[in-house]
Amino acid sequence: MGSQKRLLMLGTLGLGLVLGSGVARAGEQQSSPQLAGRDWQGFGPKEKDAYVAGFIAGAAVRGTAAASGIDTTPSKAIDAMRAAKQMPFPFSVSVYASQIDDYYWWENHLDIPIVDVMVRTNFQLHSH
Repeated sequence: MGSQKRLLMLGTLGLGLVLGSGVARAGEQQSSPQLAGRDWQGFGPKEKDAYVAGFIAGAAVRGTAAASGIDTTPSKAIDAMRAAKQMPFPFSVSVYASQIDDYYWWENHLDIPIVDVMVRTNFQLHSH
């Protein structure tokens, strides 16, 4: 359990570092939620993992807040969601990252925002 909490914490921290650094230079007016395939291709493996881990953590925290109203301990709510197999993005960081890599392999996908690809990938993984 400790390693999962550590991964969520590191992912959230890593996402902040990635998005706050010069790595994610998608333009002065582009907001971080709208990073797309060109940005993804500029990320190294650690930045990709940090982005996905941050996304998964954010979705989980949002899910716990929606389910419980006000929760002062989201980590416990996330643990409960995980135990009940109710995580909004239940697969590992590496599964999502490799699927996103595959999706952005094709140049005609490069303008599609990463958040759209994450949701699409999650839907496809659940339907198999």
